[in-house]
Parts: sequence; structure tokens; C-alpha cells
Amino acid sequence: MTQGKSRTTPKRTNKRQNTPRQRVAPGMRVATTEGDLGQRDITPPKIEAVERDAQGHVQDVIVQKGTVFKKEIVVPADRIIAVDPQPKEDAPAGTVTIATNAQEVNALSAVGEEDITKGDDLTAHDIIDEAQEQPPMPTDVGMRRKEARNAQPSATPTRASATVHSLRDVLHLLGPGFLGGMSGNDASAVTTYAVTGATTGFSQLWLMLLATPLLQCVLFACGAIGRITQHGFADLLRLHYGRKVALPVAGLLLVANIALIAGDLVAIGSGFQLITGITWEWFVVPAGAFLWYMTVYQSFDTIKKVFMVLSLAFIAYLITGFLSGAHWGAVLRGTFVPSLSFNFVDISSIVALLGATLSPYTMFWQVQGEKEEQRPGTKRVQVRLAAWDIFSGVLSGNLIAYFIIVCTSATLFAHHQSITTAADAARSLQPLLGPFAKYLFAAGLIGAGMVAIPVLLASTGYVLTGSFNWAASLWKKPWQNEGFYLILTVALVASLALALLRFNPVQLMFWANILQSFLAPILIVLLLILGNNRSIMGPYRLRWLTNTGLGLAALVLVVGVVFLVVGLATGGG
Repeated sequence: MTQGKSRTTPKRTNKRQNTPRQRVAPGMRVATTEGDLGQRDITPPKIEAVERDAQGHVQDVIVQKGTVFKKEIVVPADRIIAVDPQPKEDAPAGTVTIATNAQEVNALSAVGEEDITKGDDLTAHDIIDEAQEQPPMPTDVGMRRKEARNAQPSATPTRASATVHSLRDVLHLLGPGFLGGMSGNDASAVTTYAVTGATTGFSQLWLMLLATPLLQCVLFACGAIGRITQHGFADLLRLHYGRKVALPVAGLLLVANIALIAGDLVAIGSGFQLITGITWEWFVVPAGAFLWYMTVYQSFDTIKKVFMVLSLAFIAYLITGFLSGAHWGAVLRGTFVPSLSFNFVDISSIVALLGATLSPYTMFWQVQGEKEEQRPGTKRVQVRLAAWDIFSGVLSGNLIAYFIIVCTSATLFAHHQSITTAADAARSLQPLLGPFAKYLFAAGLIGAGMVAIPVLLASTGYVLTGSFNWAASLWKKPWQNEGFYLILTVALVASLALALLRFNPVQLMFWANILQSFLAPILIVLLLILGNNRSIMGPYRLRWLTNTGLGLAALVLVVGVVFLVVGLATGGG
């Protein structure tokens, strides 16, 4: 295709020509009447070439969007409704407005050149239809058309239709809340839970009981803010506190997430190594490539379905917990009777456990995910459905964490075996529970990384794009949100490099969790402020129960971090 100049083609004669349409030229920026071609992205859509017939009349224009994730769209001249040749700061060559609708834009594929169909009817008929249907002089045809349309079922379900009646409704309800809760059990979290069980036994199980309502409050606040404001967390930080707040938060989360992704990639490879006996390096790149393809080129609905299936691997931890032969009286005592000592080992274990549970990246994921999730009903019904979605993820994720602690407490702690990674835990379980338990634990480790990495990548993209006011959405094609998907790609490549350079994954995850433990209480306080701001939330401000949970979560994390810092500074660690 010829770049940056007009093309002449005799393929058809355009009978309707006008002077403004003839002024369209390569390099002009493209605007649409409806639908998103990525106008807010770092690479806006532009006219790449103009096709003319033998008489020099404009036949088609070639719209190009993206540089890495490139897309070319052939638009008939009849779709051009306005041409503004005046240069502007964001459009130095001028602007062309084309008539489109959201359905046809959403139907465009992720790759390749495509045509938008000839659109004479799209603009002309819309204007005629509107004139026929609107007062003061609606026509009989217009009235009948309007009555027929009004008689059709509403596109927005009613309160009754938002009610959950069956298993199918439950599965349809699951979305960013379920994935966010399950992704909290990434490799660093599984390692934390395994080490907690191996070093402290059942004595800290009560923390999982405490962390469950706290996590529910935190993620519910995130979901409610995303649903009501229709902004991401980073967008809100930039809009209300400026980039001086948004950018440092983005930087900390970026570093922490890359380290966690690298650790998760090593964990996936280690899980496959435990099952196959082949060294883990052989699995890191294929796993990364698969996760990149799924996150970038598949729709969010497909992502949800695939990773919900992958989350079934977590059942392995429940099975190994029951196989461990735990003394359930001691388990119940550790669950409901708090035990706390102020030595460095116990305090650091508490901070690590709560930090692994109340992780910042899930907060960014939940705000943005709920903003994008399509839910039926009124705003209040949507928030209620989001609460159930979040509860399903929180309960499932924390139940899995609970059984990891039970399993390693009943085996490794009871036999005085120390571990430093979840892979060590899987290997250590073999002589105690047999190879079946080792393989189950390893399968859970693979599933944990597979589910967590897309959430980590997406939250990395959300926090950076929100800080710079770029478009970001997993519902969009890569060429529509090129900046967002480039951030995902670069973050994954950097994580792969860290993993393959054989940096110690335990140290990577340790320092990542230290960063997150400092960041988490700050974000929770910001959630508390944003969620109770009348100008932001209107009548949907957070209620006292959620506010209490947020305040308690922030307090517990701050106290834990202070003890941890004091312990490290005084040589207690």
C-alpha cells in the first residue's frame, strides 16, 4: 500500500460528490460520530491514503491506527460527513469526521485490513428518521416506527432480571471480583502462606478469618468507586490529586508488579519442572507467550472463561489440605483463638500474610474491572451484584490460602522442615504425603501463576495509562488501546528478562511485597477519602460498615509495617 499519498482507482464511480469531501488528504486525524477508533490513545487514527476514481473523485479513504498493533480500515467516501482542514495542536493536518456506529466498530477484528460498508443510508436515514419521529410534527411512519421500537424489550434489564436464580446466573455473575480474589493467590502469596504454615503452625490461621472481611471491604470499595465514577483508580488519583500523587504510586506499583510477574513465571516453570522433571527455564517463555496472547488478543469474556477454568487448579490445595492428616481440633483453635507474640518472626509473618492478601494490584484491577464489567439493572443493583462477585473471589481465594497453611502446618511444621518457596513445599510434601500430593501442589502453583499474571499485567497498564490519561480497557482491541497493550508487553518482557537472568525469585518477591506493604495502607486511605466524597460518589457514598473495614485494614497494615521496619532497623530480622 502506498504510504502518505493519494491513490487512483477506477473501481467505481461516486455519483454524489461535494467540495468538502474532496479536501480530505493523507495525514488528517479521524473523528467518528459514534464508536471508538482509539481517539484517546497515544497513536490516534489518521488518514493514510485516499483512493480516487478516474475523474479524481474520492472513492475511499484508508484509515490507519497504531504503529506496533497496526490496523487499516477502508472507509467509503459516503461515510465522510465533515472535513476540517484547519490545523490544530492535536491535528496539524486537519480533521475528518466519518459516520460510524458502535456496533460496526466493535465488530472490527484485532488484526488485518477491513472494510466498513458503504454508508449512504447511515447518515441520510438517521436524519430523516429523527425528523419523522420528533415533535412538533411527527409523521405516521415515524410514530409507528417509534412505537414498535418502544414495544421491544429494553436493552437494560430490570431489577427482577438482575436476580440470581440458577447456576448459570451465578457463573454469569462472576467477573473481575472473582478473578481479583483468586489472583491474590499468586506465587508470592502461595509462598507466604506455605512459609507461614511451615514456621508458625496453626497459630496464625485466625488472621485469615480477620483478613476475609477486611479484603471484602477493600475490594467492595474499589468496585463501588469504579462502578459509580466510571473512572479507574489511577484516573481518580490524577484528577483529584494530580500527577505528583499518581506518578509515584504508578512507579512503586510498576516495580513491584514486574518483580511479582517474574516470580510467578519462575513459579509456573518450577511447577512444570516438578511434574515433568524438565528444568523450569524451558517453560517460562511459552507460558509468557500464551498469557500475552490471551491478554492482548482475546476478548475479556474469553479471558474470564479461560482463567476461571484455570482457577480450578486451586482445588489441588484443598485436596492436599484434607490429605495432610491435620488435627482439626488444633486447626479450629488456631482459627478462632487469636495467638500473637511480638517477636520479629511472628510480626514479619503477619505483615507478609496480610500484605499478600490486601495487595495493591488487586485494588487497581477491581476499580477498573468493575468500571468495564457489563452488569444489568439500576446502579444499586449493579453495585449489589458487584458485591456478590467480589465475595465469591474473596471467599474462594482466602479459603485456598487457609488450606495451604493447614497443609504445610500439619506436615512441614510438625516435622520441623523449613522451606523458602512454594516449590520447596511441594517437594517437601512428597515423603510425607506421597508423590500425588506433590503433583497436586505443583499443579496449584501453575494455576496460581496463570491466573495472577494477567491481573498483574492489567493493573500495571491501568495505573500507568490512568496517570497519563491514556485510554485503557481489556474490552478493546490492541490497536484501539495501543498504549495500554504496549505497557503490558513491555512489563511482560522485563519480567521474562528478570526470570531468565536467574535473579533469586524469593528475594524479588520479598522486596516486591515490602513495596506493596508500604503502598497498600496509603491506597486504602485514598479509597476511604474517594468513597466518601459527595462530589465523586453522589448518593452512593460508602456506608459505615465498609468505612470501618477500610479504617481497620489501614490501621493493621500500618502497625505491622512499623513493627517490621523497627525489627529490620534493630537487626531483629
